[in-house]
Amino acid sequence: MSQQPPPPHIQTRAQIEFGDEENRTFTALADNMGTVAMLMNLVGLAFLVLTGLLIWHAVERREGYASTVAVGAATLVCLTIGFQTFWAGKSFRRIVESESRDVWHLMNALETLRSMYGLLRLIVLAAIVLTLVAVVLWAARQFGTAG
Repeated sequence: MSQQPPPPHIQTRAQIEFGDEENRTFTALADNMGTVAMLMNLVGLAFLVLTGLLIWHAVERREGYASTVAVGAATLVCLTIGFQTFWAGKSFRRIVESESRDVWHLMNALETLRSMYGLLRLIVLAAIVLTLVAVVLWAARQFGTAG
């Protein structure tokens, strides 16, 4: 996902180097993002195991697919946040560690975050659609057998 910066002779914009105060802010942000990324990936992996167990259970009993889809969606959300936050945090850390490439690393971090929220938007919309389908199927089953 991470792109290499263009060689210095190709860059046309003046590069800004952030100062010590800004670097402390970027360091704290990168540290927090790293912690959140690790925790979200752990939760995502736990959900992944649970999703696998729910799939096995649903196939065996031929029911329970709605909860499997819900946990699967939660898995995707957690892993998306975890991995994308990890990469964005790495770019924020590189702002502090690099010289004369701060703006490039800042833009790379922001692009990673933009990508993450675009993917999350897609996952959440799909989860909403699947939830509505599950509710309709449940209602049809409930009210279809009552009559």
